Amino acid sequence: MRRTRPTLVDVTDAELSTHLRANIVAYKQFQTARGALRHLGLPGLWAFAQPSHPETVSQQQVFFEDAGALEAALPRLEDFYRSHGVRLWRVLVPPGHSTVEQPLARAGYRPEGGGTTAMGMSLGDAELVPPGIALEELRTQEELIPVNVEAFGPGTSIHLQPWHSESFPHIHIRGVREHGQLLAGGLAHDVGDVAGLYLVATLTAARGRGLATEVMRGLLLDAHHRGRTVAVLQATELGYGVYRRVGMRDLGSWVNWVCRLSAARAG
Repeated sequence: MRRTRPTLVDVTDAELSTHLRANIVAYKQFQTARGALRHLGLPGLWAFAQPSHPETVSQQQVFFEDAGALEAALPRLEDFYRSHGVRLWRVLVPPGHSTVEQPLARAGYRPEGGGTTAMGMSLGDAELVPPGIALEELRTQEELIPVNVEAFGPGTSIHLQPWHSESFPHIHIRGVREHGQLLAGGLAHDVGDVAGLYLVATLTAARGRGLATEVMRGLLLDAHHRGRTVAVLQATELGYGVYRRVGMRDLGSWVNWVCRLSAARAG
């Protein structure tokens, strides 16, 4: 099986984490421009609120550049979420940012859940294996929605509906179809020289056949051919092994620090 020739480009875990944050923020800003998601942008900080689902903490997300930017923004964050009727939200804290924990705790935030695993790779120093099966290029992400909902639950589709049936030049979608049905798929969101990978999923009945691995191989190789030099994603527990098999490395867990307003404080 032919592989692309590595060029040995060194990218640190910290650099990959920065690329991941920037790609996610751009992805969410794109959603904000076309749907119900709301955005607060401050120096070194980006917050997103989904007022249509105020009790879904996964949809209320804050990303920050450094501890100073986050601490300075904490009062504004509460005002932002309160103004949209949202009473709980989360700050995603990557590895190496432990200095934000004390100011978050003082402001009433608490760590919840096991966090989200960040992953990434340099496409220049990887041996990219072409997919062993034919992948279909999908025009829009419309067909990815039911696959993701079946795989991960209905909350997956909350932020997708406003733009799921349109095509965009910076979004590249691949899937595996059998007898007319899409069994697995995913997309790459290009920002600069970085491809962020999202919505990679396989129908339950089609698992165990390596289809997600083939989709990932196709997404990574296509991104390399488009001139992207880095690929990044947030991994679910279900997909972690797939991403490791195609060469992505674990960048550590982004811990959720959650603020929950009491009834008195929310009023």
